[in-house]
Amino acid sequence: MRKLIKTSAGWIHTTLILSILIPLLYALCIQDQTAAGPYLYLKCLVILFPVVATDLAADKCRNLFTYLLLCTLILTTTGLLAWMLAGSLRGCLLFWGYFLLLLCESLFVITARLTARLQKKKDREAAFEADPSFQPFSDILKEPAFPVLFYFAGVYAIAINVNNPPVCNVALFSAVLYTVVTFLYQYVTKSERYLSLNKRTCNLPSKRIYGIGSGMLAIYLLLLMILALPSLFTIPHRQYRDLRELTSDLEIPYTEFMPENNTEDRSEDFIAALIAEYGDAAPAPWWLDYIFYITSAIMLMLLSLVLLKKIYIVFQDFRTAKDENGDTVEELQDTIENPQKIVRTLRQRPASEKEKIRREYRRVIRRHRKDRPAVYESPAEIEANAKIPPTKEALELHRQYESARYGQD
Repeated sequence: MRKLIKTSAGWIHTTLILSILIPLLYALCIQDQTAAGPYLYLKCLVILFPVVATDLAADKCRNLFTYLLLCTLILTTTGLLAWMLAGSLRGCLLFWGYFLLLLCESLFVITARLTARLQKKKDREAAFEADPSFQPFSDILKEPAFPVLFYFAGVYAIAINVNNPPVCNVALFSAVLYTVVTFLYQYVTKSERYLSLNKRTCNLPSKRIYGIGSGMLAIYLLLLMILALPSLFTIPHRQYRDLRELTSDLEIPYTEFMPENNTEDRSEDFIAALIAEYGDAAPAPWWLDYIFYITSAIMLMLLSLVLLKKIYIVFQDFRTAKDENGDTVEELQDTIENPQKIVRTLRQRPASEKEKIRREYRRVIRRHRKDRPAVYESPAEIEANAKIPPTKEALELHRQYESARYGQD
């Protein structure tokens, strides 16, 4: 349930921020409020589809090619939805603004998801190496924060000064909903962080902590609703102005200048005289063209190689190669009863001694423990949480794994 709250809060957070941009731009560029239609904001809520779909694709896809293929389908589907929902906008210039801006927002979401996915591996490696300067990556599409309320306040201030009541109402209701969502997200996140930092405390009353926190959250939300009621009741009495009309009424005096009497004799052209004196420019040597073409080809090849190398690095970074303990991630399969059926190719590299120890250690831990060990757990803590008895074989495996994990390659 807590994971669902955090995920849904991230979706609502991104949707509220992006969906109000198109109505705001229309309010700034168009003075006629009826030209865009009263339901423009509802049409912009279609951005929820790429927000949700790209989040699921980034979590489920195993490689970059699959993610890009799904994002292409998502972008196409978003364009079709925008075409169907355009309604009265279709057939005029406003439709293309709505259509292109919605696609640009979808591309921004796709790029942000890809950046967050690629950053996960670097964060995991930095946390494993206990880097003191490590700062976890902040995903702007998944973390609602209270400073974003200034964004809605700015939209409200702009809309009230360009005489656009629909955008003012949308900004007000979005700010109220965003505050509720942020309270829920911060409550779940802070509670989970507190419990994770104190999970070694004996008999920690987690249910009681969540119960008290839920009660306090309900009180905060009730106070928020009470504070928001005056703003809702004063909507009909809101005072609007249009600052664009103030600048249109200004009259700029123009001074008429009399043309100057030009008595200069222009019968002789200076450029023509200069060309006649020095003649036409000599053509460039033929070998200079070949040097230019060869240099351009070499530069194009170098740029192509650099681009291909960057793409290769992105493909390598997209797939996580290590887990929290630094072990190589492998696909878990059922144990084969008949080992003689395994066919090894000549190109397969035999496993090293350290890899065999790591595999045996993971196999033993997974046999006694269902959850995955945390990043900060040492081998002794992993075995204690797995409740492995301190037998002679277990102690020997512990010693070998510590040597394989912390020893020099």
